[in-house]
Amino acid sequence: MKEADMPSLSDLINLPEHPLVSLVGAGGKTTTMYTLARELAQKGKRVITTTTTQIFTPTPDETEQLIIEVETSTLLPEVKAAWEYHRRITIATSINKLGKLIGLSPDIPARLMQEGGADAMIIEADGARHRMIKAPADYEPVVPRETNVALLLMSAAAINQPLSEEVAHRPERIAEVTGINPGDTLTPAVIARLMTSERGALKGIPETARAYVLITHVTLARPEAARELARLVGDSSRINGVLYSEEVGVWFSA
Repeated sequence: MKEADMPSLSDLINLPEHPLVSLVGAGGKTTTMYTLARELAQKGKRVITTTTTQIFTPTPDETEQLIIEVETSTLLPEVKAAWEYHRRITIATSINKLGKLIGLSPDIPARLMQEGGADAMIIEADGARHRMIKAPADYEPVVPRETNVALLLMSAAAINQPLSEEVAHRPERIAEVTGINPGDTLTPAVIARLMTSERGALKGIPETARAYVLITHVTLARPEAARELARLVGDSSRINGVLYSEEVGVWFSA
C-alpha cells in the first residue's frame, strides 16, 4: 500500500465533532499525541496539545506555537489570538528544572474547548518513564471528566516478556491487577486483563468516552502474539477498537 493510501490515525478512530482526547498508558503517548494533532490540523481543525502531568518541550515539528501561562484568564485570549496564524498549539503552565512542561489542571481543557476556540484538545494524561507497559498508581491517570475519547497505549515489545522494572512502570501494580507475580510472563492473556481492567488501563476513563487500545512497536514482537492480544482486548464491551502500529505514525485497525 502506498503511503498516500494508508489510513491516518484520525481516520481509524471514531472522533466526535469536538474531540477531547486523553492518552494513557505507555509506549508512545507523546508521539501519538502530536501525530493526531498534525492530522487534525491538516483537516482544518484548530488543535491544542497539552498535558495534565509533564511532557518535554515540543520541537517545531511537533507544534507551531508553545504558550506557557499559569493564569487561565490570560491564557484564553492568548489562545484565541494564536488561531490567526496557527492550527497546532501546545499549552503549559510552567517549565520545571528538568526542562519539562508542567501541564494544566484537569478542569481547564474543557474551558479551552468552550471559550478558547479550539476544535480539538489532545491531552497526555499519564506518565510511564519510557517503559513499555504500565498500571496506574492511586493518583493516576489525571483524566479530565469531559474526555470523550481515550487512547490506551502499550508497546508490543512487552508481550511475552517477564514482568520487571525494565519492561514495566509500576510492575507491582500490574501484578496486583492481573493476578501474576513479578518475573511471570506478560502473555497476551495477562496483558488483555490489564488493558481492559477498571484498575488498569481503563482506570479514570469516563464510561461515556470511546476507548481505543493502541498497540505500538508491533515489529518488535511476534505479529501473531500482537494479533492474539488484539483479539482478546477486542472482546471487551468497554473497548471500541484496537489499533496497532508497525512504525512511527503508521496505524492499522486490528
